[in-house]
Formats: sequence, C-alpha cells, structure tokens
Amino acid sequence: MQLFLFDYAGHEFSVAANPATGEEQVWVNGQQLSSLRHFGASSRHEFILPDLGAIKLDCALDLQAGNLDYQLWVNDQQVLAGRAALARAVHPGIAEYTAQQAAALNPGNSSGVAPVSKNNSWLSIGLIAFKFLKAAQVIKVALMAASVAVYSVIFTFEFALALIGVLVFHEYGHLRAMKKCGLPTKGMYLIPFVGGLAVGDMPKSRWQDVYISMMGPVYGLILTVAFYIVYLVTNSHFAGLVASTSALLNLFNLIPVHPLDGGRVVKSLVFSGRNYLALVALLVISALCFVVAWKLGLFFITFFIVLGVIDIIAGWRVGLAEDLPPLTPYGIWFSVLWYLAVVALFIGMILLIAADQLPGSEIAVKVLAS
Repeated sequence: MQLFLFDYAGHEFSVAANPATGEEQVWVNGQQLSSLRHFGASSRHEFILPDLGAIKLDCALDLQAGNLDYQLWVNDQQVLAGRAALARAVHPGIAEYTAQQAAALNPGNSSGVAPVSKNNSWLSIGLIAFKFLKAAQVIKVALMAASVAVYSVIFTFEFALALIGVLVFHEYGHLRAMKKCGLPTKGMYLIPFVGGLAVGDMPKSRWQDVYISMMGPVYGLILTVAFYIVYLVTNSHFAGLVASTSALLNLFNLIPVHPLDGGRVVKSLVFSGRNYLALVALLVISALCFVVAWKLGLFFITFFIVLGVIDIIAGWRVGLAEDLPPLTPYGIWFSVLWYLAVVALFIGMILLIAADQLPGSEIAVKVLAS
C-alpha cells in the first residue's frame, strides 16, 4: 500500500509498504528503485537518479504523533524534509528546509514549502499497528522467549539462559563488526533450533565480508575462554560445560559451507583469488586439515572439509552475483591464517576440557568424532 508521495525536481517519489512482510519500496516516476525490509521505526533508501545523482530517502515514524517524517538528500545535501500524517487521508507536508536550498536545487519550487504528501487512510491503522510492532521489537522478544522455552525443555533453565548468552554474544560480534565497517544494522534475532541472526546491510568489499564473518566466532572465542577461566578458578561444572558448548557452537559456525560464517570466509577467499594458484593453495590447505582431523579422529570435521572442497570447486567458475572489491594477496593469506587459528583454538578448547574428564564435556568430542 502507498504511504505517501511527493514531487521533487520534476520527479514523482512514492513510498509504499507491505504490512504483511515489512517490505518498503521507493518508486520514482512509476519505477521501483529501492526495496528493503527493516524492523525498526526508521529506514533509509539509497539509489541513483541519472539527472540528480546519489539519492537518500530517510523515513522515521513518530508513534505518539502518528506522523511519518521524511528527508530527501541529493549528493549528501538535504533538500527536503516533510511530514506525512498517517491518520488522515491528506495532510499538508510541513516544510523544514530553507528557501535557499529549495531555490538552488529545485528551481521549479521557490516558495520554500515542501510538497504536499498524500497517503491512503483506509489502511493507515494497519500501518501504524505494524510500525508499532516493529518499533517495540515484539518479534525479537517473542523469538528470544521461544528460544529460552525450547532450550529449557531440552536442558535446564539455567543452561538455556547460558546458551542464549553464547548466541547473543556471537551475534553481537557480527553487529559490532558491521558498525566498525560503517554498515547500518537492524539488530539480531534468535531462532529456536537454528541459532541467531545478525541483520544489517551487505558488505561493500570482500575484506568486510571476511571481517564481519570472523568477528562472531572471535567474540565466541573470548566468551569461551572466559568461562574456561571461571571453570579453572572455581572448578564449576556449569562453567566448564558452557565453555565446551560455546566452543562447539562457534566451531560449527566456522564450517566452510555457505551461508555459515566459515562458508562466507571461504567464498571471499575463492572469489578474491580467481586464479588457479589460489585454488590449488586452498585445496592443499584443505587436504592438510583433512589429514590432521582424520588423525585426531575428528570425522565430523573431515566430512565438512569435503563439503567445503566441493563447494569451492563447484563455485569456482560461477559468475559473481555481486561485484565486490577483492582481497589483496596479503589479505587472502591473513584471512586464511586467521580462520585456521580460530578453528584450531576452538578444537583445542573442546579437547582440553574433555581431557579433564568433566562430566558432559564428552558430548562435544563425540559430536566431532561422529
């Protein structure tokens, strides 16, 4: 359904939303130029218009007033700021930009007043309710509660809370990495039996993809070591099991199969090299890891190494869906060593805790040996 529309510099901008899916779309002159799903009260659409340049359209909902504020930016300069009322059929836009900006960037409108925004009232109540659900983050809370309930049935309530903490800390690492790269984030979601999901904009380079993918397991490694230290100091059975479980979950995320973290790293390495020397090097490293895992009896790891190799070979000649700046040769080898080091540390933590014969820690070893 259409939320509002306005004209600028001879172009008709229209913003529409689907309350069922959370999708927002921006149309210019009848052509869709941007689409995104978000779970907050605000959103930003970015696209290019040939005769204007880089366009940014920010939308923000004011729940108390029942208004939708919008700002239009052209080449990083704000040219419009208006307000659309969601509770009435038509509400005049409230101008909040200067007459100088309007005259300079929109010669056809010298009045200094923002264009009138229009919206349909017959679905306004549904839109406000949908925006409220997103702003209140009801979905996030419901998924977290469902995760706690599910894991409490399988384990104890205390261990379920610890498991949720492990997942949250892992996803928080991804979110921090996204923000470090300057990418907008939408928060995280916990999904029962699946794990967690950090939501944000797509990486702008292969290095950003590697960095964001690795920082989740790195944060997981920090938490694993912290619980292991608590176990050593207090001899707490609970802390030891949390450390072992955290290591296993984060290690699983590093399996070299897309879309897991490890799969994203390997894909970035493959698509950055794009030469046979890089392919041979990755295959040799995979073979060495396979031999080491086999010697240690970690057949679970060997199975996924084989899947990872198949994934690499199958995707080698496939054209890229996105054109991202590749890793430099230094970045490729740094990423390889970083990935292998984190994997080895997690395996070492699992074997170290199991060597103490801590009851329950043998589960992680049995998984790796299965």
